[in-house]
Amino acid sequence: MFNFNDSRYTHMPFAAVDADGRPKEFCCIQNNGLWKLYQFTGRKWKRIKTGLPADATECGPTAEFEDGVWKISFIAGGWEGDRRFRLYRMYGINSEPMAQEFADVGFVRKDHVIYAGRRGPITIVEPGRTITLTLHGVEFLYRVSYDPFQPNRLLISGQYLDGTIFSWVYQPGMKILKHVIADGVPAYKCAFYGGDCYYAKRENGFEERRIVRAADLRLVDLNAEQFITETEAETYLRSENMEFE
Repeated sequence: MFNFNDSRYTHMPFAAVDADGRPKEFCCIQNNGLWKLYQFTGRKWKRIKTGLPADATECGPTAEFEDGVWKISFIAGGWEGDRRFRLYRMYGINSEPMAQEFADVGFVRKDHVIYAGRRGPITIVEPGRTITLTLHGVEFLYRVSYDPFQPNRLLISGQYLDGTIFSWVYQPGMKILKHVIADGVPAYKCAFYGGDCYYAKRENGFEERRIVRAADLRLVDLNAEQFITETEAETYLRSENMEFE
């Protein structure tokens, strides 16, 4: 999985199963200096045409096959005239993207919306409740995703206040936090599939990376309360008005 036949930089891997249990791969590939969404067709990597401005940055894809279509979520923004980033969802690979929230990281899965700004907190909106994850000692968030085989496991990549990169697996409610170490380094913007971990391995500058499979994977226990304060509030109705801006 996640094999590429050219020299372009790649990151943000994500894979899930279709109706027949076959893997479907998504990622971001650098295209003329901008990150864009791609899917693997089984033969080649093909651009997902979101219809957003040509100078938009697209990142953080997640996907699930449901109701006969691929439902995709991603983060995008940064185009001229509106630099703000948003969380989007598409009902079908060729559908029109629908903005969900202003966000720098996050995803949508079924009726759950998870989003955050670059410095947090992470907000998890579920039917009937909202969970807030307040982060301690964290300067930036780079990706918030999930494990499609264990959807309650959040995958969080970010940077501590001292500039060190981290990669976490966190289970809300259970308050289980682990550091994901791949080949001796934090598994930056990682994805899990079938017991394997794929991450964006640095080659040159900070974002000059390529997706690789971890040959050596370790999950190191962390004290969840040291890094995350989890609070919950009841909610009765979440607005579906997409004209939130």
